[in-house]
Amino acid sequence: MLGPSGSGKSTLLNILGGLDVPSFGQVKFYNRDLSSGDDRALTRFRRECVGFVFQFYNLIPSLTAQENVALVTEIAPRPMRPREALGLVGLTHRLNHFPAQLSGGEPQRVAIARAIAKRPQVLLCDEPTGALDFQTGKLVLNVLERVNQELELLL
Repeated sequence: MLGPSGSGKSTLLNILGGLDVPSFGQVKFYNRDLSSGDDRALTRFRRECVGFVFQFYNLIPSLTAQENVALVTEIAPRPMRPREALGLVGLTHRLNHFPAQLSGGEPQRVAIARAIAKRPQVLLCDEPTGALDFQTGKLVLNVLERVNQELELLL
């Protein structure tokens, strides 16, 4: 999705992901009406159906890469193992590293692993390369493409 700054891209992604509700209209996901759901229903939708990757990784600094990924696997109905998710983004060698010990696009790759570890039906990415240099951004986009292909085979 493309558009100028302030045009509503992030707001739309937040609505599609059940983080926000629209001020009018309807939002449906596989016949599930998200626009009329209460907090409990939206939480269940986010937990079961949606993976989020944000521009800023939102990793917890005091947790290792594996522990950051494990956060979502503990609440998801059918998660993959954190090690497996980190393997899909090429980070099995960084399982026990803290975010401050990661470099380049590695924190964003941990964030991608965290998002895919719960095997979401949809992965919403809000400027996942916005905080990265060009080369690292290309790497992250390649990781997203590869993960998408591999997850299609797993689902």
